[in-house]
Amino acid sequence: MAIRIIVDSSADLTTQEAEALHVHIVSMSIQFGDRSYLDGVDLSKPEFYQLLAAGKDSPTTAQPTPADFLTPLEEAKEAGDEAVVIPLSSQLSGTYQSAVIAKDMCEYSPIQVVDSRSASAGIHLLVEEACRLRDSGASAQEIAQALEALKGRVRIFALIDTLEYLRRGGRLSNLQASLGTVTKLKPVISVREGAVMVVGKAFGVSAAMKQLLRFLAEHPVDNSFPAYALYSDDESRVDDFIPRLRELDLLPKELRRCSIGPTIGTHIGPGAVGMAYIEKA
Repeated sequence: MAIRIIVDSSADLTTQEAEALHVHIVSMSIQFGDRSYLDGVDLSKPEFYQLLAAGKDSPTTAQPTPADFLTPLEEAKEAGDEAVVIPLSSQLSGTYQSAVIAKDMCEYSPIQVVDSRSASAGIHLLVEEACRLRDSGASAQEIAQALEALKGRVRIFALIDTLEYLRRGGRLSNLQASLGTVTKLKPVISVREGAVMVVGKAFGVSAAMKQLLRFLAEHPVDNSFPAYALYSDDESRVDDFIPRLRELDLLPKELRRCSIGPTIGTHIGPGAVGMAYIEKA
């Protein structure tokens, strides 16, 4: 009996990463005007940011339906395999609920649905741990229990250019967003308890970067896991970020890079840089 790992496209795994890990991706939908795309299928990350920069239409996202999850779950059932589904945080999307409904529709007990309480590379970290456990012989239930214990230590801190995209997507109130827009402050955000929180604001990128680094220092990395440098449209921001981490002895032992895709990029916009990692227990 094999174990299938299923995730949605908000985890920002590349096709190559998903294939190497033997992970199935269920795609989110991205709407620009009257045209709909599937994240990672007919809309790449560079294409998304080009459309975003053009500014003709503001994108919106749509969660996968229960039917989208049901297909791979039925395939697992037919093969007699177990499955672990790790969707986007239930505080950010109805994707988790779609996965739970699909599990109920499938009527197959060896399926575990774990609310990631995270996004982007934060989910990526949980997926990698799930795959490691799968390959070491753990059952789907054992993997789900391990992820439930680990997910509270997943940390994401990022500097973003504006709160406007979070406001448009309903993730922040108009008042919260206006504080970052009207006063030209640069926000620092985090994902806490599964939701996006504004944890700092500063005048200018340099001051905001100092705040970002302070948060990283206050929540130290567990180097027994990999970490991810996050960026949206401009990878050169990571090239500037890494020396700052090294200077303050905050550079993780294994730092990989993750480009934020259309699903999360819709809500944070261009110009983001940050880090996702597992915090020391």
